[in-house]
Order: sequence, then structure tokens, then C-alpha cells
Amino acid sequence: MFETVEKTERMIRWRRLSTVAGVAALGLSLAACGGNSGGGSAAAPPTPSTVRVRTSPATTPSQPSVRTDVRLFNCAATKDGWSAGGTVTSSLSHAATYVITVFFTSSVAENLDYGSTTVPLKAGQFKLWSVSAIFAAPSTVRCVLTSVTTS
Repeated sequence: MFETVEKTERMIRWRRLSTVAGVAALGLSLAACGGNSGGGSAAAPPTPSTVRVRTSPATTPSQPSVRTDVRLFNCAATKDGWSAGGTVTSSLSHAATYVITVFFTSSVAENLDYGSTTVPLKAGQFKLWSVSAIFAAPSTVRCVLTSVTTS
């Protein structure tokens, strides 16, 4: 009987471990697909020693009910760094302020910098939003929509 219990416990641990690994792999693949870098690149790709990695803030997890209200369409180099932008359409029945955070990451998902913005909306209203950050960008930067909340 104890052998059966041990086998069951091992199976449960294995399922939990494989679930966590699957979620982590999904998160990494979504981060890699977070946006397109159609805007080009910064002047000359810096060497790894010139890329400044900024510690990103702890972000509040997205609220699923409003996460789908935000779309990220633009991810492009600027003169001094990178920018991201898109649209937000309120699905709420009341006025709210959307808080949108984007991480700018390297091709290996290393956080380079971040940008946040707030967008006040009335029920059903639509607006454009954008964020930018100033940093020495490597040749490939991805924009990852990391958090959408309302207040």
C-alpha cells in the first residue's frame, strides 16, 4: 500500500513539474513573439559591453478582464532608444484608467528597459497609447506587453 502511495505522490510531483515547465516554455515563447521590430535598429549595434540593462520594476499581473482591451502594434527604434504603442478600447461599463507596461527585451529575453503609461477612458472609449525608453539598443529589441490593469 505504501508503495502505491509513493508512486502516486511521485506522479503528482512529476505532473506539477511538467506543468510548471510547460507554462515557463509558453511564457518564453510568448515573450519572444511580443511584437515585431519592423522599425529597424539603432544606429550601430553596440557590443554587449555597451548595452545597459535596466532593472525592470515588479509589475502587477495583468487583469484578464481588461488585458484583451489592449493591443500592441508598434515596436520600433527611436533616435535614442525604442518605442512601443497600440490601441486600447474599454470593455468596461464605467470610466477607468488603464495602466499599461511594456518591457523592451533583447533577443534572448533580457530586460533592457521598460515604459509605462496611463490612459483614462470612459466606457466603450478607444484611444491610442505609446511608451518609450532611452537606452543603447542592441540590433534586435522586442516589445513585450507585460501588464495591463485598471484603477
